[in-house]
Amino acid sequence: MIEFDGVSKVYQAGGHELRAVDEVDLTIEKGEIFGVIGFSGAGKSTLVRLVNLLESPTSGRVVVDGEDLTRLSKPKLRKVRKRIGMIFQHFNLLESKTVRHNVAFPLAISGVPKRELQERVEEILEFVGLSYKADQYPEELSGGQKQRVGIARALATSPDILLCDEATSALDPETTKSILRLLKRVRDEYNITILMITHEMNVVREICDRVAVMENGKVIEKGSIFDLFSSPKHPTTQNFVRTVMENEIPASILEGIEKRGSERNIYRITFINEHAGEPILSRVAKQFEVEVNVLFGQITELQGTPFGHLVVELQGEDKEILRAIDHIQSNVSIQEVEAHAG
Repeated sequence: MIEFDGVSKVYQAGGHELRAVDEVDLTIEKGEIFGVIGFSGAGKSTLVRLVNLLESPTSGRVVVDGEDLTRLSKPKLRKVRKRIGMIFQHFNLLESKTVRHNVAFPLAISGVPKRELQERVEEILEFVGLSYKADQYPEELSGGQKQRVGIARALATSPDILLCDEATSALDPETTKSILRLLKRVRDEYNITILMITHEMNVVREICDRVAVMENGKVIEKGSIFDLFSSPKHPTTQNFVRTVMENEIPASILEGIEKRGSERNIYRITFINEHAGEPILSRVAKQFEVEVNVLFGQITELQGTPFGHLVVELQGEDKEILRAIDHIQSNVSIQEVEAHAG
């Protein structure tokens, strides 16, 4: 549906080159919600503006539904842009217009007949839950309601693609959840491909099917949500994952282990799907001559699937510990942890 093929965007600043996007290769499939995450200045907002050629790439190809946008004439590019909706961080609403007129605006400039325009506006306002606010002005709305208007306006022209540039960054956590649920409905009911640009890992965890991590204009890691949460490779990805799933053992606990003077046998156990609810460690403690000391743990949900990890200390004879590890490995993933106090 969307393909970045060796795409770069270079700016000239004070006689120096700034590579905002650097040789990016990405493919976003039809009907998926794809997240691009990165810290400020990573290049993610520039990347999303390349999709509808609000920014033209310095090199490489931007392909949408099989068409290389960099080779299209202006009339054909305008036609493609009508199939691409965009949602902004700060809503970008017309303050002097009512909710109804804000949603109708892209239809009006496209020359849609009045009756068809009115029917479409009513349909979309019903979908986003704002029919009762149709005649109010943006200043009378909450932040979440303003973003719903932004979503309705983006959907008015029946796009195939929805670009979301930090669409929830100006919202509180509860409102963010409601907007993410709405975007999921947009994908499911309209089969729209959504490209999410964000710096919030909880947004990625909540809604995205796959994700790419950007740093200094480059994609440094990409994959499914499970891949990135269960086994992040790059330090930047690991930092993002820690913002929603802390997995560092508190120093006070490690200091307590050191004071006991016992040899450390610390392991991280990862649980996925049905294993998240199984009493695996309880069975280990009963079947083998080991004691299981849970140091840290967390279970969450990724795309409706339970996922979590426990950091445990296994105490006992080496032989029994190895037997216990073999048993755990037959059910779930287990890795030794090198942990240091201080």
